[in-house]
Amino acid sequence: MFDLGKVILDFDFTPAFKGLSKVCGLSPIEIEAFFVTSGLEVLYDGGKISTADFYKEVRRGLKHSLSFSEFKKVWNDIFTPKPEMTRLVERLSPRYRMVLISNTNPMHFQHIRSRFPVIKRFDRAILSFEEKIRKPDARIYRKAIRACLADPQEIFYIDDRDDLTSAVEEMGLRTFTFKNNPANLVRKLRSLKIGVL
Repeated sequence: MFDLGKVILDFDFTPAFKGLSKVCGLSPIEIEAFFVTSGLEVLYDGGKISTADFYKEVRRGLKHSLSFSEFKKVWNDIFTPKPEMTRLVERLSPRYRMVLISNTNPMHFQHIRSRFPVIKRFDRAILSFEEKIRKPDARIYRKAIRACLADPQEIFYIDDRDDLTSAVEEMGLRTFTFKNNPANLVRKLRSLKIGVL
């Protein structure tokens, strides 16, 4: 069971904030503060507001002039591949059931699915905007555990945040907190006799 951002793909909102800064008269730092204080991204990731409402509220809050298609391009310009992790997923996927669990939103996930073929290696994707709950809510983990078609102790979960891995340890899963360290992850997999070539 894999997290997506900072594990399978890297992301950095700086290009999006800079792109929005060019069309709304606010600095990238002010735009970042707007998203933090407004809570719009959390609502969108949590499936509480639609894509149309998210776009409308961001446009109203930032007073930008971008069309929806222009905004979508800027908003999605945050992801980059992690080649070592792509190769690891490709090696594991023929031998194990692979489940993705992510706090993400429709625009981002649609973009990721179209741009990064590694996502197709996963048997299931448990996504916050579809489930309308976000990690570390236990309900989304229970949904992901069911998607694994395995007992909790048979599941190995990788995330980049300690609070998210510790949340599922209480449910009996084995975990690894990924800090951009593919070699350490491979060593952990081998120690658990989870096969990697």
